[in-house]
Amino acid sequence: MGCWTAYLVRFEDGSVRESEEKYGRWHLAGAEDRASLVKRVLGEGRPVIGDPGTARSCQGIALDLATRRYRFYSCALSMPRAGAAHRESMALHLAGSPGWAGWDVAHAWGGDEELRSLVLPAPPPRPVEDNPAEVCLASRDYWFVGWDPEGRTITVRHDESIADTLAGATCLVSVIDDDATLKHWQLNNTIAPLLAHQGEPMIRALAAEPPYPLASEGAVTDGAVIDVRARRLRYWTPDIVPPPCLARMRETWPGWEIERLPWGHLGHLAAIGERPGELSMTDAELLDARWGDELITIRNHARDALPAESHDLIAPQVLVIDRW
Repeated sequence: MGCWTAYLVRFEDGSVRESEEKYGRWHLAGAEDRASLVKRVLGEGRPVIGDPGTARSCQGIALDLATRRYRFYSCALSMPRAGAAHRESMALHLAGSPGWAGWDVAHAWGGDEELRSLVLPAPPPRPVEDNPAEVCLASRDYWFVGWDPEGRTITVRHDESIADTLAGATCLVSVIDDDATLKHWQLNNTIAPLLAHQGEPMIRALAAEPPYPLASEGAVTDGAVIDVRARRLRYWTPDIVPPPCLARMRETWPGWEIERLPWGHLGHLAAIGERPGELSMTDAELLDARWGDELITIRNHARDALPAESHDLIAPQVLVIDRW
């Protein structure tokens, strides 16, 4: 079917108009793009009376001309690797450009519902969605040898990072236990629906399985750091996380501090006290993944500025046998 882009504009007189187009663009580069979109929506768009017809769109732009606020988002399918960090970099790039001086610019991590909230009164709360999701462990075939819990050692074949190549994971979950031990699991899940459906019992489900090596930035798209000691849950994903999903997460993790972890995998590493090093994608890899030079510079600055939290955690070791 292809992507549909929704456009919502609130004018200085308080009126709101909307339009949409197939494909379209998911962000505006500056003043010229903004003026062009405003003119188009004013001329071809339709007044919003009641609920806007934007729900089917998988990317969108909202402008509030009265308060000079701008939000944008796109679906994960159009994102390059390290997509969460890419969107953070794009928001900072736009916010610092001359065409958006004086504007409040941000990526809309809540998707269509966040766009609506920018230009319209808050809608009545929707029922909380329950998206059944089971923990789906990434493959251990051909690379995993064993786990020694006493020695906290994962034995693998060929190379310390072999799981990144052979496990085929999409998601990294790190758990900090009460005794300051740190373990990682690589999953084939989208993190937000998984956390929302599984809730706190997910920790026991993971602990029943041997851990995995720590995945590198280019190997996964989603993740979470679950700090049992602090009852703090931080997640990251390039996907849109609708408010009902967040509401469900708060229900199934009662008493936990829940927040989105900025900068994706980079923020994940900082949250567990790791420096990026070889776990971080190189500039060449980011260029191959369709990042631009300016966004790479912004991302690298953020990476270097992230403070690694000091936990004195006891992390698992990786033992390699049968090297290539």
